[in-house]
Amino acid sequence: MLKDDDLHHEPTSREEITNLLRLVERDLAQAKIKSLYPDGRFAFAYHAALQLATIFLRVQHIRIGAHSHHTRTFRELKRLLPPEQRRFALDFERARRKRNTLMYDQAGAISDYEVQEFIAEVREFREWLFHELSTQFREYLPDQGRGGIPNEELP
Repeated sequence: MLKDDDLHHEPTSREEITNLLRLVERDLAQAKIKSLYPDGRFAFAYHAALQLATIFLRVQHIRIGAHSHHTRTFRELKRLLPPEQRRFALDFERARRKRNTLMYDQAGAISDYEVQEFIAEVREFREWLFHELSTQFREYLPDQGRGGIPNEELP
């Protein structure tokens, strides 16, 4: 199935998925802080997108190695998403390139409007993923009583 040496078939756990969801919620909360620079807010939203993509891969027992992790995560996401959802992988890949520019080359290259649009897209993907978890991968849904994401967070 996986031909790439840095892609591994490895089972996941409810605990791993819960921890990744906590990172998503933390980063989305940070991305909404208006007093932060747009670059930082975008970086937080991007990290949430990366973690959501990782969750989708992990529930399918795919682990991406460290080499070119972000690029490979979004490439695998595109390969595995249903056709009607592949736009998320393409948009997240564009966001990866934008984030690289913001982090390494040019400060201030993103507007508040672009950040808001990207946050909305990440939240839309999160809702789609929660639906998938609740219908296809219920065994990985967090338990509210074990410090998981509260049930009201799930659709």
